[in-house]
Amino acid sequence: MEKEINFEKELERLKEIVSLIQQKNLSLDESLKLYEEGSKIVKVLNEELEKAEKKVEKVIDIDK
Repeated sequence: MEKEINFEKELERLKEIVSLIQQKNLSLDESLKLYEEGSKIVKVLNEELEKAEKKVEKVIDIDK
């Protein structure tokens, strides 16, 4: 069973991670952990966008 993704919530977390890393007051280890988390979020969000794009393409094809 696929985990339900809250796109907006994940996007907000990604923005938070970027902000934290940009503050430059984190240790290297903390920055790397946040970077890894952010990378995973980007992958998940890209997958969700691809799914949405395919759905839109199907709708467009149906309307033709």
